[in-house]
Amino acid sequence: MEFHNRRFDSIQALRGITALFIVLEHIRFMNCGAFGVDIFFCISGFMMMFSTHKDTRHFLRKRLIRILPLYYAMSLGTFLLLVLFPGMFEQSRANPVFLLKSLLFLPFDIGGGVLQPLMRIGWTVNCEIFFYLLFLCALKLSHRYRGLLCGLFLSVTVAAAALLPSPPDFLVFYGNPVMLEFIFGILGYDIARKLYRLGQASRLPKISLPVSILGLIAGFSGLVITKPGINILGFRRPLVWGLPAMAIVICAFILGLYLKQIPSPLVRLGDMSFSLYLVHYYPVMLLDRIFFDFSAPSPRALLGAAIAIAVSILLAHISFAVCEKKFSGWLRKKLIR
Repeated sequence: MEFHNRRFDSIQALRGITALFIVLEHIRFMNCGAFGVDIFFCISGFMMMFSTHKDTRHFLRKRLIRILPLYYAMSLGTFLLLVLFPGMFEQSRANPVFLLKSLLFLPFDIGGGVLQPLMRIGWTVNCEIFFYLLFLCALKLSHRYRGLLCGLFLSVTVAAAALLPSPPDFLVFYGNPVMLEFIFGILGYDIARKLYRLGQASRLPKISLPVSILGLIAGFSGLVITKPGINILGFRRPLVWGLPAMAIVICAFILGLYLKQIPSPLVRLGDMSFSLYLVHYYPVMLLDRIFFDFSAPSPRALLGAAIAIAVSILLAHISFAVCEKKFSGWLRKKLIR
């Protein structure tokens, strides 16, 4: 089967596992999954190249239909929580201007010099949207060289943010070196195409399967080990987390070439990974503050963590079914013809 006609369930399962790591990041005594963002960015770069190889029609519209309904709902929900329970948030406040800027993906200082949207976990969604806009510009210029051009745009943005003496907030936010990890995903796509061709020609070394399994284990282990000392704001992150994240995506891809079937629960978890990412934070925080104390490991905290994960997955399942499938599906029928 031709590369672009395949569905790579191993990559989808990786999405689900990655989303679970981000849930663990917000369970304070675990605090071990922030690198999930780096894997997501690599997967996004990979999938943008994959999905636009044959069909570029309504590129941005398709992405906005998938992302905006849930992101806007969560942003509006955050604003309502700020109005009703302002004490539950450390920095954000119920400022209508903040809400408007969040909905328009305009970064602003929420307090203490932190540039993030009203729903703080939504900062990655802002990065994704900016990446989509740059990728769209690259598509308009050249389909063949879309990856190269988008990588150039991202590199120039990051370089400008680093070199200008007083860059504006917009450039500071979208010039974060973590944006370079979308380029790693684009490179991962090119590597995966070559590996797939080798596999189809029966020229992929047999050792690739055990190497990919060991690569996944080593990659995730390395990310967990480096978690305590990583500087999440600097150029060290793309090197220490971004490159291993790209290797993990490639290893998951290779694993999918050998496995006839990926466990369906993992694929399903991957399908609803966007919902899991956006909806988990407040339930975890609520369980932490009111019912359990996640500040240190204890039998009570472990029970609470299990409940937090279960509740997050349940809410993500509901969100995926209602918002992503039904509402976004309805929008696709209305807006994409």
